[in-house]
Amino acid sequence: MQKYTIYIGSRYEHLRKEIADIAKNGIPPSAEKIYEGRNALYRIKMGNVITVVKAFKLPGFINSRIYTTFRKSKAYRSYHNSKKMIALGFHVPEPIAYIEVRRGMRLMESYYICEEVKGKELRHWEEYPESVPMLPALADEIVKLHRAGVYHKDFSPGNILYTGSESTGYRFYFVDLNRMEFGVKSRKKLMSMFKSINLNTPEMVKLARLYAKAADEDEETVVAEALAANKKYMAQRNLKKKLKKSFKN
Repeated sequence: MQKYTIYIGSRYEHLRKEIADIAKNGIPPSAEKIYEGRNALYRIKMGNVITVVKAFKLPGFINSRIYTTFRKSKAYRSYHNSKKMIALGFHVPEPIAYIEVRRGMRLMESYYICEEVKGKELRHWEEYPESVPMLPALADEIVKLHRAGVYHKDFSPGNILYTGSESTGYRFYFVDLNRMEFGVKSRKKLMSMFKSINLNTPEMVKLARLYAKAADEDEETVVAEALAANKKYMAQRNLKKKLKKSFKN
């Protein structure tokens, strides 16, 4: 027997029919797939709202039970972490709803729904003509995150969107928020957010120096922390690749 958990923010109750339909029938055929990897993203118009629906990969047998008994689902965390970010004064795509579908004691399908933000990803920012005025604004935003104790475990350029310009100012939107911690005081943990912010080392160092300037900290200390985080990340990434390759052989 299937059990549905559908949580909808009060502002979006008028979309309940469309959201409930996703819970019961899955992603509609009319949806536009905009990303597919471990999870999938779809653009769906609901009423007069353009939404992005994140369909999470079905968890394995053990995790499907863990997400029912011990841990909150990724969809739940995405919604509530987005709300926490807004409360702290940061920008995220407006959260609309989350859905959990269970069969017995197992979590099966789960979805997170938010409004679409027409922003540009930070991926390969070194190729953007606006990167020179934009990077100091990004550095200042990261300082604000750290001072607020916000730790984003998946802090990569693909998970940061920005809008605006040098004349109007830049606004940053953070996505993929299911792995977050709040109230973090560990300097090492917070600085580890530099680990994959850009795998182009000179660009990462450039951002670290701008961070130091915005935070009024010693540049060489901040650069050393950022490089150490990146070195550890790359070592772990290479180890995973080797293990994956050895299992295939």
